[in-house]
Amino acid sequence: MTREEQEYLYNLVQNPPPGSKIEAAKKYGVDLTLNLRRLAMTPTERVQEMESASELVQELQRAAAALKK
Repeated sequence: MTREEQEYLYNLVQNPPPGSKIEAAKKYGVDLTLNLRRLAMTPTERVQEMESASELVQELQRAAAALKK
C-alpha cells in the first residue's frame, strides 16, 4: 500500500461519509485505525506480532500459575 493510499484510508476512517458502513462502525465504537495498521503490515510482520503476543500470554499464564503455588 502506498503512502498516499494509507493517508486516503486514514482520512476516510476519521471522516467517513454520512450514512456509510464506515460511519456506522465508527459510531458503534470500532477502532478502524487498527485495521489500517494491520493492512499496512506484511504477512511476515503480522505473524511475528502474533507470535510475540502468544509468547506474552504464555509468560503471563506461567506467572499466574506460579502465584497460585
